[in-house]
Amino acid sequence: MCETLNFRFESISEFSSPIFSHSFILRCIPFENLGQRLLECNQEITGGKISRSFDGFSNTILWGGIDEAHENFRVVSQGRVLIDNSFKDTFLNPVFKFPSRLASADAVMKDFAQSYIGKTPGETLKNLTAAVYEKHVYKSNSTNIETTAAEAFYSGCGVCQDFSHILISALRADGIPARYVCGYVRSLKLSHAWVEAFYDGFWHFADPTENILQGSGYIKIAHGRDASDCPLNRGVYSGLAAENVKIEIRVE
Repeated sequence: MCETLNFRFESISEFSSPIFSHSFILRCIPFENLGQRLLECNQEITGGKISRSFDGFSNTILWGGIDEAHENFRVVSQGRVLIDNSFKDTFLNPVFKFPSRLASADAVMKDFAQSYIGKTPGETLKNLTAAVYEKHVYKSNSTNIETTAAEAFYSGCGVCQDFSHILISALRADGIPARYVCGYVRSLKLSHAWVEAFYDGFWHFADPTENILQGSGYIKIAHGRDASDCPLNRGVYSGLAAENVKIEIRVE
């Protein structure tokens, strides 16, 4: 089944005082393959020089810098994507089989993962997705970008990034390759994270935050071993300034 989705991403960074020598990497252009094709896409970025490239996981990145002093930084990415949900991505990078910095399981988590092993990998994915959803509470601002899967697992709460890290860690502990996915979702005004698990020769979707295994209205921006591989916005600058970031996303 195919669906066409319009998207608009806007990020505005306001600084408490002027900054300069600002370098940045942005992931705001949808991932492209036969299952997700860009029909239209354009960006507006405040000042500076911009280049387009790919990272090590084939995610599209925009990178550049602004040398002049400035107190705000605005990024807008918008366009239209054709999603073909019948497409099966069959390429497996072996790196997704192993624990990563933010997504690894200790002995207790491995016992948790093994207690939900099903008769097939698909049943295991279903069981673990439901278990992560049922045993953890979604709580905004309870974690940060450096929170590990183990920290979120023991706290019993977190956000979509944490739910995804816990599921990825459990799947890998059960011998199922898994990767972290970030992107946009219809009805959500902020970015979202979910999981893809590899078995039966191709990648399968799972959203542990919502406990669903078949997504509609999802636009994939990037994937990696965990969230640290694919942040939407990362940068450095010179200047003693605090940064306040406002993000708004629309998918329809």
